[in-house]
Amino acid sequence: MSVVNCQSISVGPGLRRRSAPRNAFTLVELLIVTSIVVILIGVLIPTLNRSIRAAKATVCMANLKDLFRSLDMYRTDNGGWLPTVEGDAVNRSTAAWSATLFKDNPSGRGVLICPEDPWGEILRNSYAHGSGNEDFPSSYGMNDFIVSSPSSFLANVGRISPKRPDSTILVADMGPDEVSYAGELAGGSPAPSRNFGRLSIDDGYQIGQPPGYQFSPWLSGRHSNKINVLTLNGNVKSINVKPVLQRDIEPYYSACASQDCTVCIYLELPHYSFHESGTFWWTGPVPIR
Repeated sequence: MSVVNCQSISVGPGLRRRSAPRNAFTLVELLIVTSIVVILIGVLIPTLNRSIRAAKATVCMANLKDLFRSLDMYRTDNGGWLPTVEGDAVNRSTAAWSATLFKDNPSGRGVLICPEDPWGEILRNSYAHGSGNEDFPSSYGMNDFIVSSPSSFLANVGRISPKRPDSTILVADMGPDEVSYAGELAGGSPAPSRNFGRLSIDDGYQIGQPPGYQFSPWLSGRHSNKINVLTLNGNVKSINVKPVLQRDIEPYYSACASQDCTVCIYLELPHYSFHESGTFWWTGPVPIR
């Protein structure tokens, strides 16, 4: 019986096991895939940014709803009065309404910061460590026609109510947001100049001030050229402000007056006009004390 030495048997080239072909991208395929990814990113990022901004605008609306509840409780505890802008005949403003509102509840100040406000983080830090600034800037302002009326008598909305509270501005987003209008907080930190949280009724400037001494317009339009407005009955509206900033206000006085705009009918003052959105500074006559 013969023994075959297997080690001596050679396998021919035709019988060798062939290795499986390797799967790999060619350069052209890689470039195509990369191009598709870049296109998808270009399409998705703007959509994502819009979604983020819409979410922030929703948070801002929720802030205004929370502010209304705080203001409503303040009115209940103070005989129907809103927190006014404190001041005297010379200085006019010495403390913001927001400082008065949260004087006894500093932990609630977070609702004063709009998530789209570029100064938001600075404001949050100043609230946490004590502002030291009587201006007490926030992301929102109160209707100056109400809170700065003579002796602030319109601020007692529990006793004196406008004809259409659902159309009367109470609080809204407030600017300016630009760094060039910054002041200082405690310790020298920058802060936006927000004019003691007063929403000016005129064309963005302080009435009676000479050129060069006027305030920058407060109308920021930080929500994609829109602002959120809280009315006296607690409704929140999103109003497009771009057309307001691009046109002369004078021709719109009659349109305001036809819908009971008191600033037009009784005062004849130049003012931002939101009549197209059904929103006004005051509706019905100014009551006689």
